[in-house]
Amino acid sequence: MNNFGKRKQILSLYKQILKESSKFFDDNAKEFLKERTRMRFKEYKNETNEKRIMMKWADARKALNQLKRANVFDVKAVTRVLKLTYGRIGPKRHKLLKPLIDYPSQSPRPFIRKVRRIAPPRISPPLQALLSSQVKSLYPTLPEPKHKPLHPRRKANIMWWHYSKIMKRVMPPVTKEELGILEEKAGKGTLSSEGIARIGRNNIKDKNDTTTLKLSDISNMPKTPRDLVREVPYHKARPHNPRKRFIRRIYQRLLAQIPIMKEIPKSESFLKTNTEDKKNIESLPDVKISDEKNLNPLSKVKSDKSNLINPPDPNKNFVITKSPWADGRPIPLVKEKDRKGLNLEKVKNKVDGGGKKGRSKGKANVEILSD
Repeated sequence: MNNFGKRKQILSLYKQILKESSKFFDDNAKEFLKERTRMRFKEYKNETNEKRIMMKWADARKALNQLKRANVFDVKAVTRVLKLTYGRIGPKRHKLLKPLIDYPSQSPRPFIRKVRRIAPPRISPPLQALLSSQVKSLYPTLPEPKHKPLHPRRKANIMWWHYSKIMKRVMPPVTKEELGILEEKAGKGTLSSEGIARIGRNNIKDKNDTTTLKLSDISNMPKTPRDLVREVPYHKARPHNPRKRFIRRIYQRLLAQIPIMKEIPKSESFLKTNTEDKKNIESLPDVKISDEKNLNPLSKVKSDKSNLINPPDPNKNFVITKSPWADGRPIPLVKEKDRKGLNLEKVKNKVDGGGKKGRSKGKANVEILSD
């Protein structure tokens, strides 16, 4: 094929992707898909490597097929397009994570003095709060060799490997404008059907019209909408009726993967003392200098914070919450106050207590319910 024929096919593919992008029901997704399509085609406009051109051609065909499936409301395709638009996957996710990674904070000390390459990863306070709400541990459990201590370089490599692993799974928060739009479409406000493409809608016909056949009179009639779809790329699609409830649930599932970060300034009220407290302090006996550290309740906390690899921000607290309009699988929170349930050891001790098995179980159940 000559260059003119290739150029014609590429332009045709480019127009088809833009056309399918304009049919998607989400306005932000329309703009995102169009802008991304223009940027990607412009980036490889002057490419001369034949192998690379064919590889990008296959990627563009794959994206076009996915858009076509999304426009017939295939759940998997629609979810992927929305995840790309709102930064759950793809380049926008890295763009949303960049301000949290670049947040100004103190760099940790290297394990070997003056060797920066053996330093642990720097985790800023907002990123630390975000990671703590979604992963089990910020730092890995280091191995303990029997015959010699762990080498600092290996220690740093293990910590960096764990850091890159958890950074691949973390979900960043979105902007306030995008969060408000998603909450409205998830049910906070009235959801309209504007922007939904009219694809494959059947015309309403008269019930008394005898010129048309009933579905039961046609042999080998497909029983589900899925069976009507045969041609590529629709042969793998699962089309759905674009009702308001369907679209609302799509956004609710998306909101379940979007955390909300709030900055709360730390109050210094506990450092200020009243006049009565000052009188009580003056009435206390004199204390030796060696015992002052033991009497100060904050001394232990300060010493612990100084030993941390990435200490928290002394001026701000970062709280991670979830939208009340989110539905589906929530963001896993691992804080102690969010863990609710029975104490397994307590239940085991009550059930394994003396007496017959049946009586002990019944007694244990009564005691557990009464607690």
